[in-house]
Amino acid sequence: MKNLFIERPNTIAASLAPVLVWGIALIIFYYLDDKLSLGNLALLMVLASAIASLWLSPRLSMLTSACAVVLFNWLFVSPRFTLIVDLRQDVILLITILVVSSVVSYLMELTRRAADREAKHLLQSQWARESAQSHQLRNTLLTSISHDYRTPLSTVMSAASLIAEQAGRAPSEQLAQLACTILDEAKHLNRMTSNTLQLAKLDSRRIDIKLNWESVEEILGTVGLRARRNHPDRTVEIYLADDLPLVLCDAILLDQLFDNLIDNGLRHSASDKPLHLIAHIEGQELQLLVRDFGSGISDEWKSRVFDIFQRVESPDVPVDGGRRRGIGVGLAVCRAIAEVHDGFIQISDTEGGGATVALHLPLSVQPIMPALSGEVLA
Repeated sequence: MKNLFIERPNTIAASLAPVLVWGIALIIFYYLDDKLSLGNLALLMVLASAIASLWLSPRLSMLTSACAVVLFNWLFVSPRFTLIVDLRQDVILLITILVVSSVVSYLMELTRRAADREAKHLLQSQWARESAQSHQLRNTLLTSISHDYRTPLSTVMSAASLIAEQAGRAPSEQLAQLACTILDEAKHLNRMTSNTLQLAKLDSRRIDIKLNWESVEEILGTVGLRARRNHPDRTVEIYLADDLPLVLCDAILLDQLFDNLIDNGLRHSASDKPLHLIAHIEGQELQLLVRDFGSGISDEWKSRVFDIFQRVESPDVPVDGGRRRGIGVGLAVCRAIAEVHDGFIQISDTEGGGATVALHLPLSVQPIMPALSGEVLA
């Protein structure tokens, strides 16, 4: 036969709680025996029964209430220490106590059942919502990959086919140009793949964050030098405030963050416009900025652009052809990297046109640098 009552957790605390409630109630009864009337003591017993039923099933609660009524009759109803009841009103009182306690236990069970149903309903709704979001995310990922990966792969295949077909006949300049095309598209594919995998690791918290004390000058200097090497026709300028502190971070993750921001800034600005890398202290924060002088970004996109698979629709960034576009995970990776460093990232307008992306990192207590060999400490 199906159990009509919901099972209670079999824990020591759940087992001892009703005993503790009835023990405290018995002490209170003895203390108030000669101070309150029998009816008031009976109300206190109903209250104790209601509280104890929070940890008991209805059947056990009713049985406990019946035993409590018998014990109450034995200890407090005249004549005491017998089960005989002299007054008719006392009999009615005892019956009323038992009925009320049973009704309260049943109502508590109904309340628990309703709460359990509501919790299960909320859990199912949350699961359905997450499942729908996961399904939508999977479809979006497949759509993005099918389009954005196919385009560079087609370019690589076409260039490689031309090299294979014209080997020995094509001039070396044309072969070199085709090889550069293959290399550029391969780098683009590698960046998209790295960002997608990194975002998956950061979202699942499966990545091992290796925090070390790093120099801001070295981090920005490294990414700036790499940007100049990869884009020799572009101008990348670095502006550093004096006395910048060390930053406790994962240098590899910050390198990827700034590579994404620099690539994004160069892609959305004209070739004759510079890109600025800036570092300074603002209050209790270290602010690292990537500033471009392109077309900028509208206010409605300033927060949405950090969501996965979100790409700004702009006249100067066509969807097909022309300027290469990513799959919309680069800035999402940047936000995830900022968050694992207890920071945040935001976009503001550059004066005169363009966008400034600022990474805000909390200042950390600086480490005590060890003395150099032969150095005398004061």
